[in-house]
Amino acid sequence: MNKIFSFKTGAQVIYQKLLNHNVKNVFLYSGGSIMPLIDQFYNKKINYFVNTHEQNCGHAATGYAKSSSQMGVVITTSGPGLTNTITPMLDAQNDGVPLLVISGQVGTEFMGTGAFQEAPATELTKPFTKFSYCIKDVTQIPYMMDYAINLTQEGRPGVVHLDLPKDVLLKSFNYLEDNYKPVKQEKTIPLNQIIEVAKIINKSKKPIFFLGKGCHSNIKKIVDKTNIPFTTTIHGKGIISEDNYNSLEWCGMHGSPSSNFALQNADCIIGIGARFDDRTTGLVGKYAPNAKNIINVNIDNDCFGKTIESNYNINIDSKDFIEEIEPLLEKDISSLEWLNYLDELKVNYKFKYRRPKNNKLNTPMVISKINDLTLDKDTIISTGVGNHQMMTYQFIKGNYPGKIHSSGSLGVMGAGLPYAIGIQIANPDKLVIDIDGDSSFLMTMSDMKTAVENNLPIKIAIMNDSKQMMVNIWERLFFEERYTATINTRNPNFKEVAEGFGLKGFRCSNSKDLENITKKFLETDGPALCEYIVEPEICLPLVGPGKALDEMIMFDDYHNNTKKINIDKNYIPS
Repeated sequence: MNKIFSFKTGAQVIYQKLLNHNVKNVFLYSGGSIMPLIDQFYNKKINYFVNTHEQNCGHAATGYAKSSSQMGVVITTSGPGLTNTITPMLDAQNDGVPLLVISGQVGTEFMGTGAFQEAPATELTKPFTKFSYCIKDVTQIPYMMDYAINLTQEGRPGVVHLDLPKDVLLKSFNYLEDNYKPVKQEKTIPLNQIIEVAKIINKSKKPIFFLGKGCHSNIKKIVDKTNIPFTTTIHGKGIISEDNYNSLEWCGMHGSPSSNFALQNADCIIGIGARFDDRTTGLVGKYAPNAKNIINVNIDNDCFGKTIESNYNINIDSKDFIEEIEPLLEKDISSLEWLNYLDELKVNYKFKYRRPKNNKLNTPMVISKINDLTLDKDTIISTGVGNHQMMTYQFIKGNYPGKIHSSGSLGVMGAGLPYAIGIQIANPDKLVIDIDGDSSFLMTMSDMKTAVENNLPIKIAIMNDSKQMMVNIWERLFFEERYTATINTRNPNFKEVAEGFGLKGFRCSNSKDLENITKKFLETDGPALCEYIVEPEICLPLVGPGKALDEMIMFDDYHNNTKKINIDKNYIPS
């Protein structure tokens, strides 16, 4: 076979490698050190989107990747370009999102001199990424690009960062056109472990599945066969429709009381593709006191033992685990006593909200109406972070995987709008809605410009209560009502701001108008924003700091007799 050589610059090779790996869309922001690479996108085959801030580029790429299972690509310049991208990089890494970040760097001869827009890029990102490397030899680019792109999806997906000095981007070399193929990793199936845990599950009387984003949707066939109930993390919501008889919905700090009580009373917990993080366990020392066996199935062995000391840790892809264990599991494993108990929980503990007086609105009312009007539509929702986020998970029905996307582990306020932009680009035929809070939206609302420039028909629903409501509630409960830095005393008129950017604007403050305005808003062609003026509302249930999953502040207790609420004032919330 004849080898094909061509004389190319480092920037040209990077672009060619993106093409070779079928990259269709990238999110970028230009600057001096990265200009040689940005120039390659001029009238070429890869679409590029310019957000209004490097942080927004990263979040948009994350939303793109979360909603498509494709790698997101971010290109940014050196110095502040890279440092502005650190927040979305850490967000993506923590949530297991495949992201390739390519940053510019000052020339190699200027590195370490404090040159203009120099930052110690790899030193900053190496501690939390899957891989971070500064390429100082142009001939390394072909291999490093192939390696980096494949690494984003290998094992648990995550973030890979390549830092490129400007002179390396400009330098030419004799490039060998190759057909790189990643080395296939041999699967290691721990059959003995799987056989052992299958026996344990079959003998259990009160089992429960705990499913995270990393769980394959084939889990449904096991749930239907065994009649074992399941709960999910917020990222796993909808992996099996919540209409399924065995669904206990999602668990955790603001999760379903049914799922929290079930976890605390189960004799066997089978975690698949979930990290057992603190928001889903409550106080670790009081977690699942009746569980004789906790099984943790995860492709990432770094998650084992971080929070919960599970009895069995099985390092395997969830799809392979499901395929191997399904034939070994018996039918109808759950005892009748267990199923009757769970049926009672599901009847008695539903997500609730109050209706304000005088035809006013609150956040759960608005989200419930959005749910009602979109149940028959192919819809993907993003959120900011805070009360509105948790209420979105409570009152939007999870009837298919990937319906809602939020910043999970890092909890990034402001992610909602750029997430929605990336989601819409990845899913052009779907209705994309950003359900946001006023405080979250203020952080990144400049990206309305990106939506209008690219004619992205996203719908932005702002729950405006003029507060950082979740933190404000914690001040009420745990800091003796010392409200400090959580009240927005001068919010803009979001409708008028949106119209200034070129979106169609709506405003709703009355429950009588809620359905009519929301319907018009959702049916608008092109991007639109609706500002909902909502009354402040607490999100319940709430597992307070230092409390077990079954020590929730419940809706009825809080609203009917607050004296019964057991709050540890001495425990510092995180």
